[in-house]
Amino acid sequence: MRVMMGIGEGIVIFLIGFSQFFCYCSAAFTTAAVAGAAAASPGLLSSFSPGSVFSGTRIQQVPKRCSYHHQERTFIKRAIKDTSCFTSTCHSTKDFARALDNPWSLFMAKRSTEKLMSKPWLPEQKDEDDIFGIDENRELLEKKSIQYLASLIESRLRRNGEYSNTNTTHDYDDDDDDDDDDEMSSQSESIALQMARDRFRDLTCTLQGEKNLEELFDASCDCDGADLEIPHFNVVKASIIALQSLAILGMQVGVKATPQQKERSVSHLTSDDVSNLMQLDDKKWDTFDTKYLKHQVDTAAGIQLLAELKLKRSAQSAFDLMVKLGAWTKHEDLALLRSGFPTRFTNEEIQYAKEAAQSNHDPDEILGLRKDLRHLKVYTIDGEYTDEIDDGLSIENVKKSDGSTKKRIWVHIADAERWAPFHSDIFKVAERRVTSLYLPTGSVPMFPSELSCDKMSLRTGRDSYAMSMAIELNEDGSIDQSSIYITPSLINVNYRLSYVEVDQMLEMGVGYFEEWELGALLDEASKRRNYRIQCGSTEGFVPQPIPQAEIRVVENEENQVDIILDVETTHNSGLNQSEAVLNTDTSIAETFPSPLSSAFLLVTEMMILSGEAMGKVKEIFESSARRVKEANTHLPILETTLELPYRTQPKPDFAERYQELNILDSLKNKGYCHAWYARRFFEPVRMKETPLPHHGLGIECYVQWSSPIRRICDLLVHTSVKQFLRRHRVNLLMEAGRSIPESLTALDIGCDIPRPVASSQNEKGLYTDYCIEKRFDGAVVNYRKGSGFLNAARMVQKKSKEYWLFEYVRRQIEESDVEIVYETTVLACIDPRRGQYAIYVHQLGLEHRYVSEQGELRIGEKLWLKVSSVKPRLGILTFTLSSLYGGKSLRFTPAKS
Repeated sequence: MRVMMGIGEGIVIFLIGFSQFFCYCSAAFTTAAVAGAAAASPGLLSSFSPGSVFSGTRIQQVPKRCSYHHQERTFIKRAIKDTSCFTSTCHSTKDFARALDNPWSLFMAKRSTEKLMSKPWLPEQKDEDDIFGIDENRELLEKKSIQYLASLIESRLRRNGEYSNTNTTHDYDDDDDDDDDDEMSSQSESIALQMARDRFRDLTCTLQGEKNLEELFDASCDCDGADLEIPHFNVVKASIIALQSLAILGMQVGVKATPQQKERSVSHLTSDDVSNLMQLDDKKWDTFDTKYLKHQVDTAAGIQLLAELKLKRSAQSAFDLMVKLGAWTKHEDLALLRSGFPTRFTNEEIQYAKEAAQSNHDPDEILGLRKDLRHLKVYTIDGEYTDEIDDGLSIENVKKSDGSTKKRIWVHIADAERWAPFHSDIFKVAERRVTSLYLPTGSVPMFPSELSCDKMSLRTGRDSYAMSMAIELNEDGSIDQSSIYITPSLINVNYRLSYVEVDQMLEMGVGYFEEWELGALLDEASKRRNYRIQCGSTEGFVPQPIPQAEIRVVENEENQVDIILDVETTHNSGLNQSEAVLNTDTSIAETFPSPLSSAFLLVTEMMILSGEAMGKVKEIFESSARRVKEANTHLPILETTLELPYRTQPKPDFAERYQELNILDSLKNKGYCHAWYARRFFEPVRMKETPLPHHGLGIECYVQWSSPIRRICDLLVHTSVKQFLRRHRVNLLMEAGRSIPESLTALDIGCDIPRPVASSQNEKGLYTDYCIEKRFDGAVVNYRKGSGFLNAARMVQKKSKEYWLFEYVRRQIEESDVEIVYETTVLACIDPRRGQYAIYVHQLGLEHRYVSEQGELRIGEKLWLKVSSVKPRLGILTFTLSSLYGGKSLRFTPAKS
């Protein structure tokens, strides 16, 4: 036997040296040979040096604290399991070579799971009266909780017919029985279930998934006759945390980021809500602890649970287990779960919405600010599936003093502040979410639908509360600043229309006769667009923008999901995906073509118009307020300054980038290539406190306020404007010597309310003196609060769209009997050394990366590609040349003689 071991050892040493010499050309052969040698003589590794481990095709040193048994197990994993694991993620010979070039990273990945196996994951306590108080008991409690949870999971899997390991048993004897044990054992088995309620919120995308996790702790649900002991309270609590940790681990599938990028991606999850960090004390232990787990990416308990279940300690294994438990679907939106964005509303939050909907308190009505505009014909124009309707449009002809007639545009925005006043309970619900999410699978609203889709929305056939702005245009399309007027209002929506319906009405002429208002609005919108183009907006700079994919996922009759893909340009762009755009040989016309959808143009221009007008409101309001303050120095005039979040974008610096500008000019006849290259000239949009130009839109200033139901920043703009109007009205009441309505509160105006001094009342019943009792500390509007969540929301929407687009491609290939070929355009060269190009896939509306297989490619060249690999969960989509025309389009194929 020793002779055989010696021979086996010699073979291994020879193979290792051979593989080190031919590390790039024979990696796969070496791995297979080592695996075969290990299988033929498993014991031969016992004499191997404890300080070395075979990893990939190199020898790597590891700490010598590992036992010989551990070394043998580690060797086999390195030579067989790990190599096959990492080769499965390499999609080319180059990728494989790069992985072999740094095998230490593979070793460190496994070392990290080994560290997590011994890492404590419950909080350290010093209270000796509690089982947590002794640190030695923490390790025991962690072990018991893992065993208890493993037994629950095995019971569930057996019931579902998905678990066959009957040799594993989990003992969790409670040697530390105390009064709590007796109390719990004497109560119903549903105690554990009650403790699990709401502990998995935001760890699944569905309410049913939450229930399935909660019901793990309800032993009465098991049908296999298992007699599950109800353990100590703290064991149940720790088991719940372990299951949360398993979910966090499963969410890491497909994550491709450096440690620094991962840290930034969860930085927004730090808040006061998680300051107590998973304390198991009932007074501190709450459902916000999942935010802490996500922030820390705390997977130690999840790793230990997988080991207890004899499952592979990996994110994919955790994901598969969550699917088997019914917590997740195979299409679970992991990016949404990782973000910490709330996936649903609690019963308490829904109750806040219902209470807000019943509120009769209207400060604007109390102060006489709300105007009755129900005489105006109001149109709302939205997408077919939109439920939250937050903007409407009107137009009327008004006679001027000189006898001329001018068109007055009215933009009506839903008065969300009427129902969600600053710092109210329902406002805080929205503040925790910052924005509504719009995903292919549906929306995740900022407000509960009981409020956002009902009282807040501008519905037809009933009176609705709005913030209405009147604007008139000059002949060149600029805003007549003297015409700007904004007021809380009461409106009645006449028509709720979709974009398609408005386009049809305009094409058929209805929008110019029976509903002439639509045609008049379109004329004003066209005037505005031309004005902005003359001022340097992106529509003029990039007349042929690149269309993007819009994806919608719907459930079919078989309880499966269908994916609907539309490729369209942005709502206000110059061209859509037409033959004129795809034909790169055509020259750009001198005039800029109008968008194919007039309805998109109409709505978008009106929203941009209202944003510029809101930016000009500050100067108008404050000049009026100064007059009142200067004329009444003897009165306690309230502070009336208006702070707004101005969105600004600097003008491209062409003078310093003339070489790049020359390149851009050379691409004018290259269709989408021109649009792709033009992006580098525009800097990101910034938020400033002073009005500055937004050159991307071609306007003097810009403030977003048109979506208060969907964006917290827009709602805060409403709050600031309305508080200003209310304070100004209070100042005018004091100037007139009138009393202040008693029903007005300090929260309504954001400061203490002045009250008249009774002794100052004159014979006309007017007051000459007022006093303010300092009781209210004030509430500062912070427009930047929640910006981290806003960035996270953008990433969630991007990742969700990417997943479903890749899934759409995967299904196309799977369901087709013939080769699926995609027409692509080469946009630019990204990395000349690697031959990597930016391409646009026309059928998918996708900008992607492609490594050339035929040397240098020409900008604007057409290629016919097929998919070589698509893995939606991992975010992988790679292309290769199709067999059709050798991968090139007919345009570049030499003509046959």
